[in-house]
Amino acid sequence: MHIGIIGILLGMYLKVQADCEPYIILIREEERCLHELRLHNVSKTPQPDCKGMWDHLNCWSPAFVGETASQNCPNFFKSEGKVDRNCTDTGWTDPFPPYEHACFNETFHLLGESHDSHMYFPYVKTMYTAGYALSLISLTIAITILCLFRKLHCTRNYIHIQLFVSFILRATFIFIKDSVLFTDEDFYHCDDYPAVCKLVVMFSNYCIMANYSWLLVEGHYLHTLVSLSFFSKKKHLWWYIILGWGLPMIVIVSWGLAKYFYEDEGCWETRVHDWVWWILRLPVLLFIIVSASIAVDN
Repeated sequence: MHIGIIGILLGMYLKVQADCEPYIILIREEERCLHELRLHNVSKTPQPDCKGMWDHLNCWSPAFVGETASQNCPNFFKSEGKVDRNCTDTGWTDPFPPYEHACFNETFHLLGESHDSHMYFPYVKTMYTAGYALSLISLTIAITILCLFRKLHCTRNYIHIQLFVSFILRATFIFIKDSVLFTDEDFYHCDDYPAVCKLVVMFSNYCIMANYSWLLVEGHYLHTLVSLSFFSKKKHLWWYIILGWGLPMIVIVSWGLAKYFYEDEGCWETRVHDWVWWILRLPVLLFIIVSASIAVDN
């Protein structure tokens, strides 16, 4: 029963959190806890009456009969509550107050206590799903029109199509993420589908970078039209394609290798080493700065 309630708490929280970080934190804490308990077991200190244990949320150090142990709620619950256990002749008591009362703050309530608050997140998901679906349909129609009418075939519109495709891919990622990783019926799939999880995160970051790179291409193309009286549009188009799709691919592969060798944990959403995340941040910042400079120059 106790483990079941912990599962419910984590399930509800992780669906709200929508990333693997709380799950990874618990794995790390469990490994640290078990390591410390093993060290204590091999030491020559008197063996306590209540053995240390990991209860799926906190690490409880060994204690003697009559002692009371206290632990803070895990940080990702964003609660200042505490949970206590007493060491008795029969072993550890159940946590008091229970985790579901101590660690769920006013924002989240267990099961039917605040139905409206639980309904808020499905409403948000419905709204952004409808928004992305509308964008997906509109962009698909726009691309179809640009492709069907020969009079619209020009370098400028080819660049527009590439930009639209980058946004379509980004919207597609949202639907893939929701359908594969964050289903309403199942527990969060960080542990069940680690490879798929990492691929989805990589695909998401690639699409975001492609958005910025193609916005930069749009700005550079317009700047070139204004500043140069003659230039080879076909030749420039191929360079634009390399910049728009190729450069983000180089960055995302570099980031993926860094994650694999230095932060290969969970769904690759944790940020243990800031320099790894800067592999993504820096190119995006450069895209924005260069695009802004082009806009000001025009």
